[in-house]
Order: sequence, then C-alpha cells, then structure tokens
Amino acid sequence: MKIKKIVFSLIILIILTLLGAFFYAFKVEPYRVVVNEHQLNVSKTKANLKIVQLSDLHIKKDFNANHLYKVIKKTNEQNPDFIIFSGDLYDNYSQYNENEAVISKLKTLKAKYGKIAIWGNRDYGGGAVREYENIMIESGFSLLRNENQVFTLANERKILFTGLDDALLGNPQFASSSQMLETSYDILLTHEPDEVRHYRNKGYELILSGHSHGGQINIPFIPQVQKKVTSLMSHSDNYTGGLYNLGGNEKLYVNTGVGTTHVSARFGVAPEIAVFNIGI
Repeated sequence: MKIKKIVFSLIILIILTLLGAFFYAFKVEPYRVVVNEHQLNVSKTKANLKIVQLSDLHIKKDFNANHLYKVIKKTNEQNPDFIIFSGDLYDNYSQYNENEAVISKLKTLKAKYGKIAIWGNRDYGGGAVREYENIMIESGFSLLRNENQVFTLANERKILFTGLDDALLGNPQFASSSQMLETSYDILLTHEPDEVRHYRNKGYELILSGHSHGGQINIPFIPQVQKKVTSLMSHSDNYTGGLYNLGGNEKLYVNTGVGTTHVSARFGVAPEIAVFNIGI
C-alpha cells in the first residue's frame, strides 16, 4: 500500500512538473528578455563602440507590437552607438500585420550614429516584401541589401557595415569592398548563419546573424528537440547561437532572436538582446 502511494505521488509530481513546464514555455519565457553582453577588442587605449543587435522579432497575433515595449526599453538603456536588426520582422505577414503600430514602436529605438537593418526570409514571404522596406525606413533604419554603409565616429575612426540580401529568398551579392581600405573595423550582416561559409576571409572582424532562434526549445539531456527545431529554420545547423571564433580576427555571432516561429514557445532559450563593446 505504501509503495502504491509513493508511485501515485510520483505520477502526480511528474504531471504537475510537465504542466508547469508547458505553462512556462508558452506563457513566461517567450515574454522574457535577456541582455547578453560581449567584450571584443576592448582595451584602455581604445575608444569603445557599443552595438546592440536585435533579430527575429516575428511579430504575430500572440506577440504583437505592444510586446516590443520591454525590448525597446532594454535596448535604449544600453545607450547604443548603433542598433542592428538582422531580419524577420513579422512571422507571417499575410496572417497578421500592424504596420503603423510597429513603426510607432521602432521609431523610439535610439542610437547615437544610426540604426541598420537587413532582410530576412520572413521579410519576403506572405506579401511582406512589398512593405518591409517602407516600414524600416519609416522607423528610422537604413535598410541594406547588398550594400555598404560607412560611418565616421567621434574619434575620426571609420566603421563599415555590409548588409547582404537574404540567402533563402533573396539574392546575396557582395558590394565593392574597396572601402575597407579606409575603415578601422568592418562588420558583415547576414540573416542565415550557415551562409558564413561563403564569407570567410573577406576581411570582416565581426559577422552578425540570426535566424536560428537557438532552436527555441532546449530541454536538458534531450538535445534532439533543439536540433529538430533548428533544422526547421534551414541554413542554421552548424551555427545555432552565441559567439563563434572563426579563426584569425574573424568572429561570428548568432543572435537567438526575440520572437518565436512554428510554435509560440521558448524553453531554455530566452529572447535575446546582444550587446557588443568593441575597441576601435
């Protein structure tokens, strides 16, 4: 009889744990925001440049523009020199969109020198291709598609951003790299991280990407779930999240994003704002 009670109690405990995990995954973690800060090339003799990267907002019915408040607040608290958005504004534009509300929110993102965006695959599908450029420009972003943009900093150093078109639904091509000869630090922006294999040894110190969502679901001791979700994203099997040293001075950062796709849940992969302090 005692054994039956123990077994029954264990079953109840397991059921309650699973229910709690499901509640957390669908109702709590997707609405958290963590700030992950990284020091690159920082020294006492160099001025530090602060770049904030946002990615994969995937705005939809259960994560609408109102949910951007926490992301925007935490981003602006960093007092960034630049804000980068590496693609995928809406989850599915044909199913849900609220352009005026999104523009109103994104306008409030503040950066000293500029806000830069690139195209993701979701910015093409569902009719988004007709609206994405206008949304980002109205929100104060420079939208780069196979283009370079150079900024001169207060210390007269120059920084180059190269933004590539989306690899899945666009046509990525390199713009002329001759401007690299005049710049102190060069950053490449590309939505899908596995595309980095084409961009090695091009002279960029930092490559910023997104798309993977970090797999969204990271259950301890069951890595197959995370791998399965990541495989649904395509072009993010080799680099799923975080900072990678590609050799030499090259680094890749894969932002695990803010929103969700396929399933509106996150577990063990909280929505991310990435902050880079760079000595330049």
